[in-house]
Amino acid sequence: MITLISLILGGIRSAFITVVLLLAIVASGLWFDTMITFTQTIVATLLTMAVGVVLGVWIGRSARAERMLRPILDAGQTLPAFVYLIPMLGFFGPSRFTAIATGIVYSIPIVVKIVGQGIREVPTTMIEAATSAGSTKWQLITKVQLPAAKKSLLLATNQGLIFVLAVVVIGGFVGAGGLGYLVILGGSKPQLQGKGLVAGFSILLLGVMIDRIAQYTVARNSAPKH
Repeated sequence: MITLISLILGGIRSAFITVVLLLAIVASGLWFDTMITFTQTIVATLLTMAVGVVLGVWIGRSARAERMLRPILDAGQTLPAFVYLIPMLGFFGPSRFTAIATGIVYSIPIVVKIVGQGIREVPTTMIEAATSAGSTKWQLITKVQLPAAKKSLLLATNQGLIFVLAVVVIGGFVGAGGLGYLVILGGSKPQLQGKGLVAGFSILLLGVMIDRIAQYTVARNSAPKH
């Protein structure tokens, strides 16, 4: 299924790299834990994009909103992930949802900034033409600005995936399970250091796979069509 999605989104090269990396993960013996981490990453990224696109469109269309949210977004990017993990742990307790919620909060600022920048870079002439044709505000956003900012949306998705993966991994501290938990066990118990090292390598493979799929998808959608 992952390979098929990679083929559809990024093409044959993306699918080939995905197959190679998945085989390496299978060989590590940590397939189940990797899929737990992968699933958490995908769920958190989808929710991040849902919120990030809405806020990104808002600040891209409104200078006042941009001035209001910019300090919050800048501050959010400077704080380490552990700062978000602690209050989430207090709200939701030790669980996989805690890691997912932390990943969402941690990655939203970068997604909002990229989407907002993409919306602002849509040519004014394109917006004026759509407005003159009688487009409503909703039509202007969905049929003009978002399609024109497609490259920024893909880039935001890529960055959101990477940021979310980083937080979901450290979610092993709060009972998220998956590869992050194995890395923590390897660091705390000498007899499990080998397994922790393999888990860390699997995280690397997973991160490379996600990044390659995203990069090939961006390249494929940005290529000029003849």
